[in-house]
Amino acid sequence: MSSSDTLPLITLQPVTDSNNAWVALLLEADKPLQGHELARLLHDCALPKLLEIVSCVAHTDPMQVDPVLGGNLPAGRLILRFPVEVATDTASHEHLAALHAAGFGLMASGLPAAGATATTWCAQVASLAVACPGHVMPAGFDDWLHQLPGPHLALGTTENVCPGSCKFHWLAGHLAGRAAPMPKGDPTTRGLLLKLLSLVTSDADSADLGAVIKRDTNLSYHLLKLVNSVAFASTQKITNFNQAITLLGRRQLQRWLQLLLYTRSQGSTTASPLLPRAALRAGLMEALAKRRRLARDAQDHAYMVGMFSLLEALFGIPVLEVIAPLSLPEDVVQALTDNDAGSSQLGGLLNAVITGEGPPDALLATALANSEISAEEWATALIEAASWAVQVSKEA
Repeated sequence: MSSSDTLPLITLQPVTDSNNAWVALLLEADKPLQGHELARLLHDCALPKLLEIVSCVAHTDPMQVDPVLGGNLPAGRLILRFPVEVATDTASHEHLAALHAAGFGLMASGLPAAGATATTWCAQVASLAVACPGHVMPAGFDDWLHQLPGPHLALGTTENVCPGSCKFHWLAGHLAGRAAPMPKGDPTTRGLLLKLLSLVTSDADSADLGAVIKRDTNLSYHLLKLVNSVAFASTQKITNFNQAITLLGRRQLQRWLQLLLYTRSQGSTTASPLLPRAALRAGLMEALAKRRRLARDAQDHAYMVGMFSLLEALFGIPVLEVIAPLSLPEDVVQALTDNDAGSSQLGGLLNAVITGEGPPDALLATALANSEISAEEWATALIEAASWAVQVSKEA
């Protein structure tokens, strides 16, 4: 197999706004993506489907990208990110302009060197990606704010970042969602959800499930809204809980209840930072289990492991205490509670998924190799799961 036939190891990290909503995804590779690699992601890994839902900022070598690749993509949704020196090199301006005309967004990483002016800057590059220390405005950033409309992206954001103080529109990375306190929501509602999950796993009657759901107006509203969402499209509109249970089955109901644990609290205008993360983990776990050709039950268990892997962050207590009343399958409990990531099949997949929330490095490569997942299988599953997770988070 030639180098042009292989895919580099990639990761997708969330890009959020100051309200914790996912506005884009940061596509990283262990080296800048070349044109043929980007083409593989577009043609073989369903990246265009993801771009229909959300923007994607891809670390690339723009001089190796053919403008023709942007021809059928949503305009401006695929943003090419590259060193700032490319934007200030007048020799690259013609090619960058062609990429922009083809529909690509352009974002420069870093700040121009002292002495750079509008005459040396490529006019089509409207955004900057800048490392943010989290407590002060990056030196020199303010000088370019009035010249470039953005959106400007803060890289390397931490729990100390101050959204808005540095005029960043977007914040990168899974840690960005921790800038605001985790919304706890109504503990009564979450208590009811756990009770419902316990009833579902014990195969309780539909009437008993409906009686619990009807106790909470907010829960009822969110459940019907989620059931009728595009992400869970049904051929028939669901108008009551018995209908949802009967037509769609316990398996899907269980999945919706798991998602609802992470929805924003009633009246909140700030998105839950945990919902899309949990959805991405769950969708990716299931997609990887499918590619491992695991049995249907094992795929369901993989989804559950991913979804429940953030319960400790949600409730602030050990996960074993949260799941104790749920009578979960033994392999799910083991994957969620065993510190030895390689001790079980689902534990190994969860380790790969969590490791993939960092950079595409040797640790991720090892985790994937241990679970016998190729870079191409990983990329396809990751893009598929991200498409679903972003859609769910927009509608929840």
